[in-house]
Amino acid sequence: MPSPTTAPQLPSDDEGQYLRECVRIESSTLEEEFIRLPGDLAYWNHQYSRAYQTYLMAKNDLERVAASCSIIIRTQLGIENKGKVTISEVEQQLVMSADYQRAKGAEIVAEAEKVRLYGVLDALLSKRDMLISLGAHMRQEMQNDPTIKRGLAVESEVRRARRDGL
Repeated sequence: MPSPTTAPQLPSDDEGQYLRECVRIESSTLEEEFIRLPGDLAYWNHQYSRAYQTYLMAKNDLERVAASCSIIIRTQLGIENKGKVTISEVEQQLVMSADYQRAKGAEIVAEAEKVRLYGVLDALLSKRDMLISLGAHMRQEMQNDPTIKRGLAVESEVRRARRDGL
């Protein structure tokens, strides 16, 4: 697990290709798309949960760094100003400190990755909805096709004949 201040890895070309394959719908192989979708959702949900964990750790690290730096800044300003220190003075110095800037940068990167992966999950959920809709539309079209209707009628008669022992 990367430390909270380590930027998450951007998707490699292989991961980008895999992502494109995950969100693309191949209309000629809808059954395979339905079979593949749960695995894709599980994979990207795992990636999202890791990114979310990294974000929360970076956020926690930022709070810890802010508290630590604030104590140091308050002490330094107290010495320089003979004990008179305002909250705004501490906050201004805090935002300018290198440690705070590093921790804030890590939080920003982690949050951006979390949002990116949420977008992937959203795309996969949209794909799932489209597949369901396409499947229902295709079933509706097949029910109105006279050739399919005859085939279904023949299958029904064969099943009835087998059931009746004819």
